[in-house]
Amino acid sequence: MEKIWTTALRDSISDVFSTMFFLVPEEDPSLAQALADKPAQHWLEGWLEVKQQEENVMVWIWAPPELARELAANIFSMEPEEVSQDDLLDAFREMLNMVVGSLLTIVDKESLWRMDLPQARHLEAGLLGEVAAKAQWVLSYDVEEKPLLAGCWSQQV
Repeated sequence: MEKIWTTALRDSISDVFSTMFFLVPEEDPSLAQALADKPAQHWLEGWLEVKQQEENVMVWIWAPPELARELAANIFSMEPEEVSQDDLLDAFREMLNMVVGSLLTIVDKESLWRMDLPQARHLEAGLLGEVAAKAQWVLSYDVEEKPLLAGCWSQQV
């Protein structure tokens, strides 16, 4: 199960970031560990839950404000300094919606999974390692020299 979701998340992030945000994510497996003891304050955290019968999967994405601002500027066709805090959160939620939607086209051939609404917020405290520990497995990327973390957890209900 983990391999299917991890592979699908990896493919989805690559496709969505390059086609919709004009950014190229390069996977860097050592980055999550290198960031573990760094402050999470001001980073954006987005999550979206998908469900089917007796299983829930939560997808998380974490990014520093500089990367989130670049994502928002690219999707809204603005300069990064023109992006408001509301735009930042809206774009992050939309990015998460696109990533998980793309992920589901890979893993859900029978259209059995149901997506909740994407959520996003600014983190106020903690360390990135603690934040990323919400996920059972984590992918880490260098996106135009800015870090990005993504992960999933699944559970039977």
